[in-house]
Amino acid sequence: MNELRLKLIIRTPREIIYEGRVDSLRVAVETGQVGIRPRMEPIVLAVEPGLVLVSSAGETTFAGTAGGLLRCDGRQASILTPLAVCGTDMPTVANELEAALAKPSVELEARETLGRLEHSILRELQEGGSQRLQPGEKGT
Repeated sequence: MNELRLKLIIRTPREIIYEGRVDSLRVAVETGQVGIRPRMEPIVLAVEPGLVLVSSAGETTFAGTAGGLLRCDGRQASILTPLAVCGTDMPTVANELEAALAKPSVELEARETLGRLEHSILRELQEGGSQRLQPGEKGT
């Protein structure tokens, strides 16, 4: 029976928030929602911040995440996220996630800093590309 179920692990840098066998889960991605089931083809997804719906034995568990990375090989799915909360009551999980996201944390600050750095590097590369020498020009 366990081979018909997917092992799910939701992990933050500090702890495992959820670990167990599930029938399916649904995650938010940039283009909408993606369903994850046992025995599916391997996949890696960027998960958007929000709720992950976890179905197990007819019960639904909600995991609120700050976004992250989902990796699934058909037998096990792992969600790596800087911040997560978990529970069975959707409004409570949503409120806890909103409160956690409002608090400054080292992981979220690092993520924002890396995002700004990435944008800055891309901008420099784009500006540098427009200032490149044309064929036949000499540099100063």
